[in-house]
Amino acid sequence: MTRPAPSRLVPPVLGGMLLLSLGLPAALPAAPAEGPRSVPGGPTCAAPLPPSVPPTTDTVLAVVHGGPAGAPPRTVGWRQFVRSWRQLRPPVRPDSLTPAGARRFLDLLVGKEALGIMAEAQPEPWTARDQSGYDALRDQLVIGAALDSALAATRAALGPAADSLDRQALGIAARDRARERLELAWDDSLTARLAAAFAALPRPTADSSAAAQVRMLAAMPAVAPADTGRVVARSRVGDVRVADLLAAWGRLSPVYRPRIERDDDVRAMVLNALFERLLRRDAAARGIEGWPAVTARLGAERERIAVSHLVSREAYGRVPTDSLTLLRFYREHEQDWMLPTRVRCLVLVLASRAEADEMAVRLRDAAAAESLAVLARRAGSQWLRDVRADRDSARFARVLAAGTGTVLGPDETAGGWEVTRVLAVLPGQLQPFEECRNQVLERWFTEEGERRMQALLERARAAARVEVRTKALDRLVADPPPELLH
Repeated sequence: MTRPAPSRLVPPVLGGMLLLSLGLPAALPAAPAEGPRSVPGGPTCAAPLPPSVPPTTDTVLAVVHGGPAGAPPRTVGWRQFVRSWRQLRPPVRPDSLTPAGARRFLDLLVGKEALGIMAEAQPEPWTARDQSGYDALRDQLVIGAALDSALAATRAALGPAADSLDRQALGIAARDRARERLELAWDDSLTARLAAAFAALPRPTADSSAAAQVRMLAAMPAVAPADTGRVVARSRVGDVRVADLLAAWGRLSPVYRPRIERDDDVRAMVLNALFERLLRRDAAARGIEGWPAVTARLGAERERIAVSHLVSREAYGRVPTDSLTLLRFYREHEQDWMLPTRVRCLVLVLASRAEADEMAVRLRDAAAAESLAVLARRAGSQWLRDVRADRDSARFARVLAAGTGTVLGPDETAGGWEVTRVLAVLPGQLQPFEECRNQVLERWFTEEGERRMQALLERARAAARVEVRTKALDRLVADPPPELLH
């Protein structure tokens, strides 16, 4: 039995926990001129989780004990409460900040810390997906911090002229300033051949189908095999070969690939690759991976992975999804799988009133209308619509009153002129299990997974010793920071 995709089904508590487990905003603060020199290596399996850093300026709301011997207790302070409150939306958090709601939300934050302690005590090896995601995040953080430093230096060098530049333009300026450090030597003939190969790529047009546009955007340039190993440019930080450019192009999302048509466009690609190398070299020299903001964000990611494994193993991974279980759940909630009365209609939208008038005449011919309906069924066309009162009460009342065989319209809509023929009134009925099996699976998995998740939270809280600072929580509710009021 295939389980529902996690991206489609994220129950309230699990979704809140996974978001809260990140613990820090995605963006790092501006990089300082220098950082610590130590550069720790990344884990190849489940790494020890870092203890929470006690807040310095926060007022402590709760203290959670129960970690490894010698580890400091975890704390929940005002700053974490405010940040998490702003990250989440109801129903994961309360609608408003009341004493009872604040206590419930604090319990969620305490549960997150308790789950972290439990996950730390029961580590699992990382999957290849865990490791690749972690490595990508680490690379993003390190290169992002190095880029921020380069942009800050460029802004300072340009002075008032930088005020009119957005981030992209400032990045291009930083890249162009770095060119002086590269001592570039170009192969002009190879650059010209590459420009011609990229320019020959098909360009989507407005009348191309979506599938055709995706294929054209994903196409790779046709480069002679003899050229792939050749060097486009030599520099102080290494050579750039054609294969390097093609690999970089292949990693780019087709939606964001720039149009390459001239020699200058190819040279810009090369400069981008070399600028990234400079950023990596600068990041390694300055030990950016060891900066507190980076290590804290990576520690939060390690905990998120560990908690995800724990939740999968102890809660959602234990939800049975066999046919007998689903059938029993279906029968216990039969009324929930009832289809209401529907009116099946053939609906066509035409570009002009004249075309719509012609179609209305055609649809009044029962044989012609049935022929179009058969074509629509075979093609899975959206021309066939089941109108329901719970989804569009006004339209439902209109077509139901019109009766079977009636043609309505032309009606002017945002998409054009609409013509409708009422085909049949379908009475309400219970959906057979086979027809609504996916709906049954999704609801069962959500409800049973949520129940098991709540039980896991209770076990984690029971295993920890929690001190709630009620006076600090009362002060937070009585005099909340402005961020909690918007």
